[in-house]
Amino acid sequence: MSPGGRGTAHRWGGWLLVLAGAGAGLLIFHLIVMPRFVRHGEEALVPDLRRIPASEVDARLRAAGLRRGTMTRATDEKVPMGQASRQSPPPGARVKRGRAVDIVVSLGAETQRVPELEGEGLVHARFLLEQNGLREGRRRTVRTRERPVEKIVAANPRPGTPVRGRATVDLLVSAGPPPERFLMPDLRGTPIEDAIGRLEAAGVNVEAGGSGRGMGLVRSQAPAPGTMIETGDRVELEASR
Repeated sequence: MSPGGRGTAHRWGGWLLVLAGAGAGLLIFHLIVMPRFVRHGEEALVPDLRRIPASEVDARLRAAGLRRGTMTRATDEKVPMGQASRQSPPPGARVKRGRAVDIVVSLGAETQRVPELEGEGLVHARFLLEQNGLREGRRRTVRTRERPVEKIVAANPRPGTPVRGRATVDLLVSAGPPPERFLMPDLRGTPIEDAIGRLEAAGVNVEAGGSGRGMGLVRSQAPAPGTMIETGDRVELEASR
């Protein structure tokens, strides 16, 4: 081949390489770059709808190129009533434009009612509170003839009151009847057994010394005659030998 022919072939070869490179570039652009660009334009970023009033959800989704899917309602201890508490897909997810986003709207904390507790024993009252999703709060005792020992006298909040969540209920519990008060009689010279019987019948604790039960007469007593005492107090008697 002549030098001129070889030069022409060389130039044609260079042009063919340029055209081949340009073709490959166009092919990569159409097969890889363009689809990614088009897909990016079809994507949307899911907004955070949590704690947004349900009435504003649709507008937020439309602004993001999305739409609302199913809307359900459920109790929630932390999110106020009427606000979105959960969503799917989650905030920040990239999805296809026009996709539906499901949300759960809070009904607020679950409402319970205080059960009837008055007259119940303390153990059963605790059971009733747990059964209703409630807890025992402060407990106070009171001397009363209206209820036996460890029976519920009153509850706060009162029975039937609606409360939210794991609320506490304060209890007023009977400690039994108030003590009886009376003047200490003069038991000196009384047979010790008779004196002990009288005091124990009045609810007084007796400690007898000297000759002990069943023998002798009361020689001394404490407290002294005429002293104000009440049930549950202790009286000491000393008997003659």
